[in-house]
Amino acid sequence: MKAINKIKLVTVGMIIIGLAFLCPFVSQASEVDSIEIVDFGLYKTTFANWQEAPDTQRGEIQVVGSRELIKRTKRIPGKDGTEFGIRYVVNGQEEGGQVDLLVRVLHCDSQTSEEWTTSRQIGAPSFDGWKFDTYSQIVPGKLTIQLFHQGVKLAEKSFTVYEP
Repeated sequence: MKAINKIKLVTVGMIIIGLAFLCPFVSQASEVDSIEIVDFGLYKTTFANWQEAPDTQRGEIQVVGSRELIKRTKRIPGKDGTEFGIRYVVNGQEEGGQVDLLVRVLHCDSQTSEEWTTSRQIGAPSFDGWKFDTYSQIVPGKLTIQLFHQGVKLAEKSFTVYEP
């Protein structure tokens, strides 16, 4: 009987030790604590390259090389070439680690959305935005940029697009 109790005790001890080793891996699945929007508005950007984005109208997105905030505003003039967006910081447990975010752009007045996945560094400033390339993209009304991590919405900024 004492041998069986010792085996149970050893088994329980091994399970506890095993769970302790697994905890770091479980916590890495939720390494993002929050996303803080630090700036928003009209930007001037430079083109870096194209990235596939099958859930967008074009099937690809422009990756921004550099960006400069021109004007902090939520009111966006609807004209060809207008660039706007959000600059944000992903806050999490592993400073410098990479995480995948889903970026969703909702065109509320036309009931459409576009989305893509992007990799961002925890603790470093990042940017996502929108550029009107053609007149057909310009729909006056509300346009919202949302950021998700593992299905959870962590940040959102809405803009009002108007006819200049």
